[in-house]
Amino acid sequence: MLAPIVHPLDALFDWLPDCDFGVMDHGFAPHGRDYTFLVESSMGKDPGRHQVQFTHVAELSYVTAVADDAWAKSWGEAFVDYQSWLDAGEPDGYVWGTCWSLAWPGIRAIESSAKASAWAARLGSPMCEAEIETDRFRMNLIFSSLRWAKVGNETFTVSSVVIPLPSQGS
Repeated sequence: MLAPIVHPLDALFDWLPDCDFGVMDHGFAPHGRDYTFLVESSMGKDPGRHQVQFTHVAELSYVTAVADDAWAKSWGEAFVDYQSWLDAGEPDGYVWGTCWSLAWPGIRAIESSAKASAWAARLGSPMCEAEIETDRFRMNLIFSSLRWAKVGNETFTVSSVVIPLPSQGS
């Protein structure tokens, strides 16, 4: 049995808040092994845009977080393009055409994961589990490690919707 490891998300949480950041883009790297998120945060120790890459992804699941009734109202093509949605008179429904989603309740490490332990035994390498949930989707990943890099200072998108709460004592 492999020795337990420190969860890679612990280091990520040193600079990225666990919620209220934007997922601007996500998908598998062209080689198909790693999964990458482009995130934007206006809070935390290093605001801006960062590329966060989960390496050696052995399992990934994706499920919608949009309610069934919102799906029904948002089925039309006007909802996948923001300008088309505006031109249609801003009909009620979920606007996919914002082309980003807000991490809420956010990202969390799954400690003592049975799925990660099973994959570690199969592959002979330490594996971890994480879940990220936004207003649009919930994903679960079984992966080996994380890497990240700051790719820009832009915070406009998230800053326009997230209002930081004052810290206690202020």
